[in-house]
Amino acid sequence: MTGTPLTENRAARWLAWGVHAYTALGGVLGVFALMLAGLNLVREAYVLLILQMVIDATDGLIARRLRVREVLPHFDGAMLDNVIDILTYAWVPFFIILNEQLLPHPLWIVPGVLAALYAYGQANMKTDDGYFIGFPTYWNVIALYLYWLRPADGIAVLFVLVPSVLSFVPTRYLYPSKGEVLWRTAWTLGALWLALVLYLLSQPAPPLELILISGLFPLWYMVASFIVDWRIRTGRMT
Repeated sequence: MTGTPLTENRAARWLAWGVHAYTALGGVLGVFALMLAGLNLVREAYVLLILQMVIDATDGLIARRLRVREVLPHFDGAMLDNVIDILTYAWVPFFIILNEQLLPHPLWIVPGVLAALYAYGQANMKTDDGYFIGFPTYWNVIALYLYWLRPADGIAVLFVLVPSVLSFVPTRYLYPSKGEVLWRTAWTLGALWLALVLYLLSQPAPPLELILISGLFPLWYMVASFIVDWRIRTGRMT
């Protein structure tokens, strides 16, 4: 590249800081979501968490397009993203689960907490070829369906134990905003899911049928991830 180096290009630097500010907005939303959850305004809290998911899904794409890492090499946007993610994908959902008494005993949350800490402690939690390794800490989704469905105690415990165990199993999970496998399908279904979830959150008593329909996307994500991981392990992925 000719001309002014990226690190000295004022316009590029402003744009790069703008991307980091966009990412940081997710942290602000997470803090206010926690406040709303503490006031028992769970639906309102989840609207903010959904908005944060939209930011999280798009900020990396923008950052790579604007080459933010090259423009601001001294500021780690990935670290900023991880700090916000652990708040909004783990701590706020765990708080909602406990505050709404969605488990038969508070200690059942411990496996989830340990699993989330393990996930973010992994050096290769996000691979270079576009996958998460281990269950990708989507506790916000788990807490949402626990809140909506309020299943029997044994089922509620399984909602926590199964993803906790999967967090320690080194299988690949789709990473649509970075990977190339099934990204179009994931983005399309994800956008429809977000729209349906926002509609359901607008309803004081959302219909059970629509809640179950909305659950088809998380189910597809899990099954698709397992199939992709199996195809890679068996050498069948082209």
